[in-house]
Amino acid sequence: MRSFNTKTNMNKTDNLPSESELLALLKKQYDELEDGLVYGKAGLTIYYACLSEKDPTYKTIYNKLINDMLSKVSDRTPIEFPRGLLGIAFALDVIMHYFKPGNPDNVLDDLDAVIYKSLFKESNKQPIDMNLTVEALFYFSLHLKLGIRSKVKHRIYADKAMRLLNVINFSLPVNYFQEAIPYNIFNRSFFLLYAIGSLYEQGIGQQRIEHICTDLSFPLASAMPLMQFNKLGRLFSMTRLISLGCTKEQHWKDQCRLLRSSLSLEKLFNEELGGKQLGLSDGLTGAMLLMAGTNHYSERPLFDLPWDYYKKKICQYTTLTTMADKEVPFYQHGLNWLWGMKMALALETRKEPFRF
Repeated sequence: MRSFNTKTNMNKTDNLPSESELLALLKKQYDELEDGLVYGKAGLTIYYACLSEKDPTYKTIYNKLINDMLSKVSDRTPIEFPRGLLGIAFALDVIMHYFKPGNPDNVLDDLDAVIYKSLFKESNKQPIDMNLTVEALFYFSLHLKLGIRSKVKHRIYADKAMRLLNVINFSLPVNYFQEAIPYNIFNRSFFLLYAIGSLYEQGIGQQRIEHICTDLSFPLASAMPLMQFNKLGRLFSMTRLISLGCTKEQHWKDQCRLLRSSLSLEKLFNEELGGKQLGLSDGLTGAMLLMAGTNHYSERPLFDLPWDYYKKKICQYTTLTTMADKEVPFYQHGLNWLWGMKMALALETRKEPFRF
């Protein structure tokens, strides 16, 4: 297994804010909150849906979050995943699948119609934007897995998803997998490779997907990332595809070995994530989840997960004083920040199954 030695000498602290302190801060700054998944109400709705199942005290804030979020959704809401309709719809799928009974076929019917209509021009039915189409494919692949109950609707959306995948495959620019800078988990490479694996895992278009993975092997090999965070993200995505059986070519495994051998955890943790870079999308929390996910999908664990380092690091920079600082935009305090960190810690403290 790969491990690393941190250069930062920190004393373990216990100043991670409690749930009641988080709730007080949330109520104080509620009006500044966005509506999306990564930075706003949709993500926090997942958090408090989980919490309210264990403690009825949190049902009030859960109800307020979900009612306010849904009341503001319209055809003018951006479509994109981190801040728009795709992430909001995904959050509702997660909530109804894991925490709150509900029928996504009814709840998400209008949102699904707006999302699909927004992808195509009326004139030629071709996608408007490649990146947006890939994000929509990511949503549809998980909507099929977590949300859709009707067999008829499932069949229709499986056909829609494969239609999108085929359009993407035929239209993919040569440099599509060029390294994402600044680095971010939720980039176009991640969305596409994760969606492909999710469809294959469900038995949707498997033979076609195997051919598509063969087509993608050269673009992936010719765009190997240089930044450590991006290497880790690519390693996770490719390891997952290999584990699910999407690709059987030896050179996919060869690429993964090359990524592992060139990945420096020293540089990742001490240089790229050496400061206050703690968030889910582009920080220490994201790196921990990618490492946990790679371990989950590998034949044997590849990383010793440094949970003690992670706890010390987030406790150092997430005091209530820091959180209440008016210079810190509140969007940093959503699922992308401390609420997301607490969910990540559940992987270690409660040994929950990996769901990423």
